[in-house]
Amino acid sequence: MSRDVIPMKIVLVKPGSLKRDEAGNILYASSSVTLIISDRILVVDTGSADERGLVFDGLRRAGASPDDIEIVVNTHLHEDHTGCNDMFCNADVLSYHTGLREGCVLAQGVRVMETPGHTLDSISVLCRGDTVIAGDALPTADNHIKDLPPRIHVDRALALRSMHRIAGIARIVVPGHGMPFSIPDGRDAELR
Repeated sequence: MSRDVIPMKIVLVKPGSLKRDEAGNILYASSSVTLIISDRILVVDTGSADERGLVFDGLRRAGASPDDIEIVVNTHLHEDHTGCNDMFCNADVLSYHTGLREGCVLAQGVRVMETPGHTLDSISVLCRGDTVIAGDALPTADNHIKDLPPRIHVDRALALRSMHRIAGIARIVVPGHGMPFSIPDGRDAELR
């Protein structure tokens, strides 16, 4: 018996940003916002409240509106990732705190990975077995390149394990605070 496979579309609605002073202290942070269209329409993280115009414009460019979104997934509950949640009145807003755990299926080809370290409740979203929307489990490409955990973390070793897990699965990573990047040697065997 064969199941119909629904094509998936993943669109970066708004890249995340992170501004630091010369000492490395965070001056401003806003998360990436990612639209996933499968058999359901999802947004992963919603950015900072002061960027709602950018979120709205990015959705419009992708052919969607806040009213179209069925599920909002928050990778963790920091304000720079949840600030525009209220834009999505028709959506179920989900996170680790609402019961999302390892392997939870959000839509066809879309499931949850537990990736603690930045916070104990950090999750990432795996799409098509090879694209990981990582939130702050892997905040920037530099964290991957330099093998450095998120600067803000509750457990350094746990944060590094989550980063290495993401890098071992992903071919494409949408980081919490930057543009998507490729990991050519990524493997997708673990959750496929």
